[in-house]
Amino acid sequence: MSNDFNSQDPNRQPHRDRGRHAVVGILYEEGQFLVIRRSQFVSAPGLICFPGGGIEPGEDFQTAVKRELVEELDLRVEVRGHLWTSQTRWGTRLEWLYCERHKGSEPRPNFQEVEEFHWMSVPLLEARKDLLGSMPEFLASFRSGDFRSHFESD
Repeated sequence: MSNDFNSQDPNRQPHRDRGRHAVVGILYEEGQFLVIRRSQFVSAPGLICFPGGGIEPGEDFQTAVKRELVEELDLRVEVRGHLWTSQTRWGTRLEWLYCERHKGSEPRPNFQEVEEFHWMSVPLLEARKDLLGSMPEFLASFRSGDFRSHFESD
């Protein structure tokens, strides 16, 4: 049986993201979420997910998500709230932040990181077979109303 751990060294981290901390930027407009298809140059290539990435040393969640949205989509945002914290099965802790675009700021993909972007509804996303592993649980929580107070004005 194969796994990410080296059985000879119990302190060795797996090759995946164990121990990392990352942010996820949630933009929701007119009943649709902004999602990206990951480029072929990053981990989990070709999968659909929300924009985001690792928190760099010295960054808080808001700074990190703003930087990631600029890096991936050249998109300027304001953070409106912290929605959720989850953990991937590889050990990466995810902070899910609700963001709003600055007026006139339109997504423009950085093709090194993002192949394409789409605005998609929850039913369309739930029907996809190419979602990053962290998305189905978030979508189920969204559908059940866990984040209703953040999205009431939409």
